[in-house]
Amino acid sequence: MTELVIDKEFAALIPPLSAEERQQLEENIIEHGGARDPLVVWASKGTLTLLDGHNRYEICTRLGLPFDVYEMQFKSRDEAADWIDKNQLGRRNLTADSFNYLLGRRAKRAMAGQGSRTDLCKKEKSQSVAQVAADHGVSTKTAYDAAKFFDSVENTPELKKALTERRPVLQVKRELKEQAREARREENRKKIAAVPEPDQTAVAADAKFATIVIDPPWDWGDEGDQDQFGRARPDYSTMTIEQLEQLDVCGLSDEDCHIYLWITNRSLPKGFRLLETWGFRYITAITWVKPHFGMGNYFRGQTEHVLFGVKGSQPLKRKDVGTVFTASRGDGGHSSKPKEFLDLVESCSPGPYLEMFSRCHRDGWVLWGEDANASK
Repeated sequence: MTELVIDKEFAALIPPLSAEERQQLEENIIEHGGARDPLVVWASKGTLTLLDGHNRYEICTRLGLPFDVYEMQFKSRDEAADWIDKNQLGRRNLTADSFNYLLGRRAKRAMAGQGSRTDLCKKEKSQSVAQVAADHGVSTKTAYDAAKFFDSVENTPELKKALTERRPVLQVKRELKEQAREARREENRKKIAAVPEPDQTAVAADAKFATIVIDPPWDWGDEGDQDQFGRARPDYSTMTIEQLEQLDVCGLSDEDCHIYLWITNRSLPKGFRLLETWGFRYITAITWVKPHFGMGNYFRGQTEHVLFGVKGSQPLKRKDVGTVFTASRGDGGHSSKPKEFLDLVESCSPGPYLEMFSRCHRDGWVLWGEDANASK
């Protein structure tokens, strides 16, 4: 029999067996006295190139056991490679990631055209991908998504290694993303540390913050509350909603960032407006339940809220925190917030931390606002 040729490019197309699967295959071959299924080869110009059965071939040649071959004919290497992918996709031992990778590779090959047919029009490409999807009982959208997955794995060595090691690719993607986030955070921490005083001058250091807490000095005039009965008057200068919208909160935030925006029940619509203006997606509201209710013309308020928003995709550090907390009022005068709140923020969100319109000093935070240094 003509000697088989091992083509490295073809061999690389086949997902490796796990140690357990390879051991089981070897035991089955020994028990059967040789390879049960024939090796598939591409017969071309007097050469037999191995396409399927690389593990069986290695085991049989090493142990001196017999095997049969089944010859196939293909017009090109692309056609032979596509057969390998199609054949592998029918295997039961594939992980979900391996299936998507091989399906994506077939879809990419269909979009590019095979052999001399590299001039496919858009309609032909769509039909080719649809055929690939039909071959494997999935939707055309799934095939296109698999093509994107294939590109992602091919362009990221860590993901390619994870696929080979049968580690979940999505998990590794998340790990890589978090490593990139932490690298940016560390760079921002260094910029902040280089500023002599941890106050608003840190903004000039071009630092970006992973977490921002902001308690705006609301001007209630635009809510018709100049003379609302029982509402305490602030002892600080206030800002209109238009002035607050002009704050460069987006410029201070990292590309992945959490924001905690303090808001009263009455001002909730303005809070949603600010989050959108500053480039954050509203996620949920955290409610502070105060020990006593206050004054009011209608219901007497005993709660205040924090609108939690996200820019990018930064996850929480923990996932066991509810959306309600009870605490006493802060000791900083009108509108002061409980000290426990920043403890909660630090436990849930990563630094560097920025508190805008801060009214007291806190280690590890950059404080921004006219009262930032008042309580040092």
